[in-house]
Amino acid sequence: MSETDVKTFDYEAFAKDLSSQASQVIPADVKKPDREFVVEIIYRFCKMAGDALVKEENSKLSAQEASLVTQFIGEWIFHKSIDIIRAGIEPKFREGILQKVAFTVFDIAKKAIESKIPQEQLITLVEAHVKKCFIKAIEDLKQRGILNEQTSSNALSQSNIDAMAKEQVEEETSTEIACMSDAKIIKLASLAILMKNFSSEKMKNILMKFNKPERDVLIKYLKMPDLEEKLDMKATMRCFDEMKSTLPEAVVVSYDKAYKKLYKIVKNSDKNEILSIIGSERPAVVDFVLSCYDKKRRKIPAYVADVISKYLEENVS
Repeated sequence: MSETDVKTFDYEAFAKDLSSQASQVIPADVKKPDREFVVEIIYRFCKMAGDALVKEENSKLSAQEASLVTQFIGEWIFHKSIDIIRAGIEPKFREGILQKVAFTVFDIAKKAIESKIPQEQLITLVEAHVKKCFIKAIEDLKQRGILNEQTSSNALSQSNIDAMAKEQVEEETSTEIACMSDAKIIKLASLAILMKNFSSEKMKNILMKFNKPERDVLIKYLKMPDLEEKLDMKATMRCFDEMKSTLPEAVVVSYDKAYKKLYKIVKNSDKNEILSIIGSERPAVVDFVLSCYDKKRRKIPAYVADVISKYLEENVS
C-alpha cells in the first residue's frame, strides 16, 4: 500500500492534533466550559470526516489530500464555534449549526481537490460557501423563533477569522517597528499625521513609494485615531522642518518674464526656423509665439508660457 494511499491517513491522531492546537489559541474571553466545547467538537467532527474519507470506496484522494480536507473542517469549526459562543447562542443549538458548516466544508473541499483546483482558489471557495451556509443556518433558527433579532444579528456580525488575521498583521507590524530605528519610526508617524489630511488617491500614491515594512507601519499610524496625542510634538515638529528642508523650493512663474524671454528668442531667430519648430503645436501655442511679431500678447497661463519659452530656447539653433 502506497504511503499516499488515503487508507494510510491516521485521522484519529490528526484530529487529536488539530484539537490540541486549537486549545492553545482559543481567545481569552471564551470561558472554560465553552473552551472545552470547542476542543471537543473539533476533535469529533474531524475524526468523523477522516473516517468517512478513509472508508470511501474508490476514493480519488491521497492521504495528504484527505488531511487537507480534515484540516479545513477543523479550522472552520474552530472559527465558527467562537463566533456562535460570542454571539450568545445557547449550547443546545450550537452543534446543529456547526454540523452544517462541517458538512459544507467536507463537500466543497473534497470536490474541489478532486477537480485539482489550486489551493489559493480552494481557500476562497470554501470560505465563500461557509459564509453562505452559516448565514442560512442562523436565518433558519431565527425564522423558527429560536433566535431573536439581537442574537442572530450578533452571530452574523462576528468573524473570529478576521479578528485573528488582524491580530497577526498587528503582531507582524509590531515586529517591523521593533526592527526600525526610533528616528525612522518618528518620521513615519509624523508623515502619517500630514497624510491624514490628504485625499485617498494622494495617500495611496505616497504609500506605494515605501517598501512593505514602512508601508505597513504608515498604515498602522494612519488608522490610529489618537496619534497626535501619543507623539512628542517637539520631535514631530523637527520632522516637519526636516521634511520641508528636503522639498524643492516652490517656483513662482511670471507670465511677463516668460513672455520677455520668448520675445527675445523669437526676435533673434529665423522666422522660418521658429515656424518649423512650432508647426505641429496646438493653435493656441502657435498664436502665442507669433504674437511676438505683432507685439500683441496672447494671454495664456503663466506656466504654459514658461514651458513654451524654455522649449524654444532648447530647440532654436
